[in-house]
Order: sequence, then structure tokens, then C-alpha cells
Amino acid sequence: MGMRKYLVLAFTAIALAACGPMSTGTVKDLNIRDWVGHSSAHLVQSWGKPHHDYATADGGRAIGYFIVNQAVTGPKSQVLFQATNCMINFTVDRTGIIDDATTTGTKCRIGPHGGMHPPANRT
Repeated sequence: MGMRKYLVLAFTAIALAACGPMSTGTVKDLNIRDWVGHSSAHLVQSWGKPHHDYATADGGRAIGYFIVNQAVTGPKSQVLFQATNCMINFTVDRTGIIDDATTTGTKCRIGPHGGMHPPANRT
């Protein structure tokens, strides 16, 4: 009976650890803030059509990508990355340049994903 108590305690600790904090902008192997200073046109070209793209009161744009249950397999079928309920938001100034990037969600992990990194030069 004592062993069962320890197993329940261990399971509870693991379950609570899985309830970690929301993401803060760093997405595994891809810091979305690297896009700050780059063109929103390059972002859309690299990432595809966004989940939302709205005009803001200051003449800029709010662009967001929603990623749910994404997984990619590598050699020998191991999962390289996975994202669950991840919203990635970019704010764009009136000239089309990204001026902020944030993420919210649980288990907000994507990458390594070369096509999602910004270009080397800021344009």
C-alpha cells in the first residue's frame, strides 16, 4: 500500500509540472522576436496566410498565426517538434515593418524550422 502512495504522489507531481507557464516569446529553436525590424511581407511569404490580419488604429496591422497540434517526423520517425494551441502575434507599423512579436498558449513550441526564421537582412 505504501508503494501505491508514492506512485500517486509521483504521478501528481508530473501532472502539475506539465501545467507550466504560458510562452513568453521564445519558441523552441526560433525566437519570434528575431522578426522585429523585418518586413511583414517577408513574414507572410515565409509563413503563409495568417490566421488573422487586422488594421490597427495607428495605421499599422496586427498579424497572427494559430498553430494547433503540429508535429514533424525526422529520420526513424521521431517527432522533431510539436505545437499545441499556440498563437503567435506580430504588430506591424504603418510602413509594414514588424515592431513587436509575442506568443501565448500552452506547449508553444515549433522549430527547428528554417523557413520560419527571418531573412538575414532587414528589408
